[in-house]
Amino acid sequence: MDRYSRWEPDERHEDSFKEENEGFDHDPGERNEEDIPPEEPPLEDFYREELEDASAVKKKKRKKGWTKVGIIFVSFLLVIQGATSLIQLFQPDVVDFLTTSYELSQDEDVAEWRESVVTLQVEKPGRSTRGTGFVIHEDGLIATNRHVVEDALQTVVTLHDGSAYEATLVSQSDDVDLALMQVEEEAAVDSLQLQPEDEDVEEGTYITIIGNPLNFTGIANEGEILETGNPTTISAPTYRGNSGSPAINEDGQVVGVIFATRQQPQGGSVGLMVPAGEVWQHIHELGEEG
Repeated sequence: MDRYSRWEPDERHEDSFKEENEGFDHDPGERNEEDIPPEEPPLEDFYREELEDASAVKKKKRKKGWTKVGIIFVSFLLVIQGATSLIQLFQPDVVDFLTTSYELSQDEDVAEWRESVVTLQVEKPGRSTRGTGFVIHEDGLIATNRHVVEDALQTVVTLHDGSAYEATLVSQSDDVDLALMQVEEEAAVDSLQLQPEDEDVEEGTYITIIGNPLNFTGIANEGEILETGNPTTISAPTYRGNSGSPAINEDGQVVGVIFATRQQPQGGSVGLMVPAGEVWQHIHELGEEG
């Protein structure tokens, strides 16, 4: 027998081979689509994504930068405003009139008069202004200065209790700095009484003025009539925001409407007011016009 003999597969080996290779009866040259790896995107896509990511990061950084700048700017304005308010608050004149206002407001009559004095927030083209007015009739008729409400787009009246109402211009005088406003809604507020038109105010008359100077509200101050006429001069200190403030005598009657401050040649300043007689005349003219 030969040392080496040729091995011949028998039927058993053939059956075993068939069993082991079941499920692979397709052509070896063919590949299942599931076995084919997905095609990789070109390198340009990666470069484009990296550029887009970098651009997005830069935009976010710029946006954050501008946001920080905006926050810093607003904070700066608030600090300046606060500092200005503090400087304004501790000016000797301001401290004096705040102290005087507090003392006067302890008087029951002054406290009652304050409730008839209102704040006017006036929106004009390109700016907003603030002034004073006072109720002269229980139906919501308010007296103030012409220059306070002139060219107004909208006027909001705030009462002593904080309630606010929109007001419309009823009339304005061409001769004196005077205007009348009407609250559109019914407001429960007492009115101030005008000095009778047949009475004249005398020099030396003690007066109390109530208004909204320097962004304060309901500030009371005192003085006297220095010189009668049109305008009438008073010694009571007046500031920006006092325009439209009533000047009230000891009987609780309005003897005039504050409208300006005038510097004296010898130094110092005096307040100017429209006398009550001019207010009466304008009301009569308004009544005649219907």
